[in-house]
Amino acid sequence: MDSNKSKLVITEDETLKQAYQKYSLLKQEVDDWQQERGSYWAKMISLAETPPYLPILGLPSDAIMELWQRLNIVAKAQIPDSDLMVLWEQFKDGRSLTDQELSTRLQMAISGVARLASEMAKEMGLPDPGFGSDNPRDSIFCPVCGEDATVAVLTPPNGYRMMHCNSCNFEWTVKRVGCLYCGSEDSKQQIFLQNEDFPGVEMAVCQVCGQYFKEIDTRKLAVQDYLWEDLRTLPLNFAAENWLAELAKKNNQIQ
Repeated sequence: MDSNKSKLVITEDETLKQAYQKYSLLKQEVDDWQQERGSYWAKMISLAETPPYLPILGLPSDAIMELWQRLNIVAKAQIPDSDLMVLWEQFKDGRSLTDQELSTRLQMAISGVARLASEMAKEMGLPDPGFGSDNPRDSIFCPVCGEDATVAVLTPPNGYRMMHCNSCNFEWTVKRVGCLYCGSEDSKQQIFLQNEDFPGVEMAVCQVCGQYFKEIDTRKLAVQDYLWEDLRTLPLNFAAENWLAELAKKNNQIQ
């Protein structure tokens, strides 16, 4: 086995099938909303001249409220519009929602609206930031919505690396090798953790800065929905965190 490849131990989640059913139902509603209302709300969107072209908090609130309520109705959890607006203001102030399922539907509503901006950016051919920044970590910030992306995609046929933003669905090119957080290109310090239950998906871990990101090789795995693929493989994230914790413990014992 490649010295830079290590296996992760994963505990299977028994509720995955139920989670996918709920997600698929909500995802279909987002798709329907985009078909029915996307062109209307796209007229309300204006992109900036430089990245981020339209941050999440700059999205039209009424569009988010509209889609959020539709998702609540699908989930049979409709609440008054006035309460939704209060919760939206709470979210904008940086305060998390206590109801996890309501928060998930809000995130899907935000993503559904943000993708209108992403499609607009693609149609306009707006450039991404490239590698011009002195800070390597800038490459993981989405040029459209400014959110921190944690999923990299290796594309066929040559395995070029793209970052995929789960918030707005935009993709941009990043360096093929090295850590996206600290910029280290020391191959001995870059470890790829994998598990046979998730072929084509690895956790790229940098031992220099202790950060990690998920890497999906689409030469090996056909992916229709990167957000669900990220959610489906969350056990890899937890396992990577445990792996790093064990490594830190081991290093401290050696010292």
